[in-house]
Amino acid sequence: MDYLQLSYVQVGFASLLILVNAAISIWLRLGLERSLLVASFRTIVQLLLIGLILQWVFQFDQWYVVIGILVIMTMIAGVTAVQRNDRRYPGIWLDTILSVWVSSWAITAFALLIVLNGIDKWYQPQYAIPLMGMMLGNTLNGISVGLSTFTETAYTRNDEIETMLTLGATRWEAIWGPSAMPCKPA
Repeated sequence: MDYLQLSYVQVGFASLLILVNAAISIWLRLGLERSLLVASFRTIVQLLLIGLILQWVFQFDQWYVVIGILVIMTMIAGVTAVQRNDRRYPGIWLDTILSVWVSSWAITAFALLIVLNGIDKWYQPQYAIPLMGMMLGNTLNGISVGLSTFTETAYTRNDEIETMLTLGATRWEAIWGPSAMPCKPA
């Protein structure tokens, strides 16, 4: 497998960007130096650990290992989407994890099987893991924003929703209003 190997000098130049940010923080008296140091250390540790795991996965090159990594990534994204939301409702965990799972796996499968049909094996880790990571990142953000909007709307309109439910409205009508109904009852 061919890959671009970075030299220590190249990594050092990339590290200078953090030092530039720290210098700006000191100059403007923002007080972000400690946060930058902690974030830099965490980044180094995380990248080293991920590098070790990916090196093992790339050498092993078995479909069940790649699927296992993708399952772990998906579960972390689903849990993170819920944790980004301040309000909860019964079933939020299942709804969110299932939404993340179905949407990201469907698009990744399409990309691996249809778009990249020239690759040897659909589960090649150098394709499957980064594609799933990109899909999960976008899915996580979209579901987090949608979930936050939904729960905040339900919270702020709680009295109105309960009144409509009391008067016989369906859950759909109570939350989104009669004008949002996909079809009007006869």
